[in-house]
Amino acid sequence: MKRPIKREYIEALVASGLVDDIEASDLAALDPLPRRFSEADYLCRVGDSADHLWVIVSGSVAVKDADRTLYVRQANDIVGEQNILSNESFRSYDLVAHESHIETLVILKERIEKHPRADILWRNIGKTISLKLKLATIQTRELLQKLRDDDHILRAYTNEYALSRRLRSGGKYITDHQAERAIIWFSDIVNFSQFVLTLTPVRTADLVQRFFNSQGEAVQRHGGHIDKFVGDGMMAFWILSPDQDDSCLASCEHALVAAEEARRSVANIFVGPRALQLRIGLHLGRVLSGDFGSAKRHQFTLIGAEVNKAARLEQVHEENIIGGEVKLGPIRLSEEFHDELPEKLKKKYKLMSVTKAKNIGDLRIYS
Repeated sequence: MKRPIKREYIEALVASGLVDDIEASDLAALDPLPRRFSEADYLCRVGDSADHLWVIVSGSVAVKDADRTLYVRQANDIVGEQNILSNESFRSYDLVAHESHIETLVILKERIEKHPRADILWRNIGKTISLKLKLATIQTRELLQKLRDDDHILRAYTNEYALSRRLRSGGKYITDHQAERAIIWFSDIVNFSQFVLTLTPVRTADLVQRFFNSQGEAVQRHGGHIDKFVGDGMMAFWILSPDQDDSCLASCEHALVAAEEARRSVANIFVGPRALQLRIGLHLGRVLSGDFGSAKRHQFTLIGAEVNKAARLEQVHEENIIGGEVKLGPIRLSEEFHDELPEKLKKKYKLMSVTKAKNIGDLRIYS
């Protein structure tokens, strides 16, 4: 005996699209069975037999893959329809009540098959699946664009070496800490504060962008990684491979060439008649690399005494010289860095000066 269908159930069936082109008198043949669920109740689990579908009357249902929610279906949606299309099919995902009170209508597959307008019902189910696939395609396209945007943002704020370390650590964890040999670069624009006081903010921003581009392009072109920008200063680095004997020599040459290119490029930027001057310090030593900061806000960088030493190289002024050549060039090399260079470059950077650096002591500088 066919049971009468409540008005609210008829409205849900009609709104779902399942009974499009089905006469009202034929709805009872579907014999929809009301079912109620509470939040976190399972409508079905992966592997259950797929012998029916649901029409959501009220509330919402989550389609889940393990602990991950793929979609949330709302009132008047059909759920579980795809798995009933094939014989001996099973559920591919968990369906879980997503609110405290859920009511659904269960439509058995055998009722659909025996319905006098089964052809139309199957057509409507196919149309529902097609619409969901179309929506999923749009959502996938939007997600891919978001991933591309996120990747662009990530690479704008993170160098390639830091990114590779983070990917190895996993997205949920901070990067591990490693002791490594590295070439450390510090650079700064000479007397840039004088320009900031006289230029408009827009002009200053453009100028900063130009001289950072000049340095960043040179560093990246020669295999280095930009660590950070601080005011008008920049920190960069080259990680030395522990298993390649010639990597130190090659990396030192690359870093020095990058410094020379950056200095020349910045010298072509003028404020009125005055060309900008770049000062660079290059040092080689052991550092600790990884993510540093607070639990919620951290960044990948290099730390340690050798990093401080590289910063001191760039900051030295001629009045700080206590021995050797009084005149300092714009590119300053530490003794450790200088020792790794081929003879032709050692001869080029042969002027040696001595300064006393805070917390370091006597510091030999080649320029």
